[in-house]
Amino acid sequence: MSRALRRQPLVNKPPAKGSPFKLGGSRPTKQKQSAATQAEAARRASFYDRWMPRPVHDVFSELRKVTWPTREETMRLTVAVVSVSVVIGLALGSVDIGLNWLVDHTLLR
Repeated sequence: MSRALRRQPLVNKPPAKGSPFKLGGSRPTKQKQSAATQAEAARRASFYDRWMPRPVHDVFSELRKVTWPTREETMRLTVAVVSVSVVIGLALGSVDIGLNWLVDHTLLR
């Protein structure tokens, strides 16, 4: 333990008033759906809901929740990534050429 932590005074917190979890309480019951409601939900189910395996269905349901960027935002970010990559590539290339020249003219003579 560091000295700074050892020098700080301990803070005594008052105990919590009560736990939100109560032992022995009854569990909430699930809402029962009628047969008509279940039939309507089955009728509205799409192809993916009925025939795809569960992991694939989970992937599609998560992809529906994604906030996709607009076309303009995608183009702007693509240009930014390409330009930064080119600048870093040119910088590293120039350092490489410079170090090669330095080694050729100093160590290999």
